Amino acid sequence: MILITRPQLEAEELKAKLLENKIHAHCDPLISFHYDDAWSKKQKTLDANSVCLLTSIQALYSIEKNYSLKDYFNDVNIVCIGERVSNYLISKSAGNIISTFQDSDHLLQELNFENLKNNSFIYFCGNQHNEDFIEKIKLKNISLKSIIVYQVEAAQELDVTTREMIEQNTIQSVVLYSKFTADIFMDLLNKAGLSDTFLDKKIFCLSKKIATIIESRNFKNVYSSPSPDEQSMINVIKKSL
Repeated sequence: MILITRPQLEAEELKAKLLENKIHAHCDPLISFHYDDAWSKKQKTLDANSVCLLTSIQALYSIEKNYSLKDYFNDVNIVCIGERVSNYLISKSAGNIISTFQDSDHLLQELNFENLKNNSFIYFCGNQHNEDFIEKIKLKNISLKSIIVYQVEAAQELDVTTREMIEQNTIQSVVLYSKFTADIFMDLLNKAGLSDTFLDKKIFCLSKKIATIIESRNFKNVYSSPSPDEQSMINVIKKSL
């Protein structure tokens, strides 16, 4: 059985997809989200010169609690990371999506920043966001403002059932989708006294960057997806279990 650490909704969706491939999973979300509307009082409207950077579906859920996505992004250009984000915007007829990228590295390599140097970027994000990514954009002579539209809350411990399943060797693997949750999982394993028990288990990571974090903790049975999307991740899991 594989452990899924994604947020509840995404975890259940992945569990269903894995079950289609006869892979059984247990869900223990390690992060949850809190939406705060304080930001909306500071950013009620967007300038037509803005380029909105959207990298998380949670940012859209938060914005949508205060505005119609179609109306809010009506006059601006949008850059997305992840098809889940762009598809959700499309389903709401929201904005002019000029590009969608697989991950932050892909965006930094492929987005034509030269054509956008006269625009102001607005990055809608959570409190746990990639500061290195922001700095790399600014180094391209781009004006960028971050707006925190939701809070990420980390679990304080692994679920009792999860701990028991690891102790009983029922859980044989885990899938990790972000560096943040990878760190949380490693810390909670250690807190539960289960790090040594998990050393021989398979750990599936959405990217090499996540895998590097796990390998730095002396875990050896680590697999990374060749592409940072869910289907590629599922393919790696299918081949390895």
